[in-house]
Amino acid sequence: MLNIFTREGLIAFLYTLPALLISLSIHEFAHAWIAYKQGDYTQKIRGRLTLDPFKHIDPIGFLCIVLCGVGWGKPVMVDDRNFKNSRRGTMLTALAGPASNLLLAVLLTIVLKVLIMCGVFGNLVANSVGNIFLQMFLYTIEFNIVFGIFNLIPLPPLDGSKVLAYFLPRSLRGIMYTLERYSFIIILIIFCTNITSYIISPAYNAILKLLEWIINL
Repeated sequence: MLNIFTREGLIAFLYTLPALLISLSIHEFAHAWIAYKQGDYTQKIRGRLTLDPFKHIDPIGFLCIVLCGVGWGKPVMVDDRNFKNSRRGTMLTALAGPASNLLLAVLLTIVLKVLIMCGVFGNLVANSVGNIFLQMFLYTIEFNIVFGIFNLIPLPPLDGSKVLAYFLPRSLRGIMYTLERYSFIIILIIFCTNITSYIISPAYNAILKLLEWIINL
């Protein structure tokens, strides 16, 4: 967690802020766009079909990110009655957020590979301003990986729970609805313990190895 009340912490936060806004915006936009494509046209009315981060920021959630290191964006509220297929539409809308983050991390890695091949990478490192830009670029890749993995955890209210519910037999779907009643407690447990590190770290390291392989091609 960054301490923004110190000079070093504030500078570090400003470095990570663009990465945070990009990761958050692409995540919520993907939810809204897929919901729109599935038939929920209210997303256009609500102004969520945009990459403008100010349309996706939840003030309290963003403040929690700044002060506590964890928080949330403005949820994309969908009306599954508008979907052509309610269950499938809900699953695809949920999957779109984390999938977009992981896809963006891969695309940015490919861009980084191109920069290295063109010799731009060395110039960026040698230049102080370029080095800051490069650091923000790398933060964006890392943030998108973490966003994607974390939101795929199959616990309510995270996106992974809706994806898992789609594949569960009807007899077991009630478990997910029951867990959703205690979502606030679940979130507290997740953030107040080290549980997520056992889930995120292995997946994060595996994805990093894949991206390193792309860089070394």
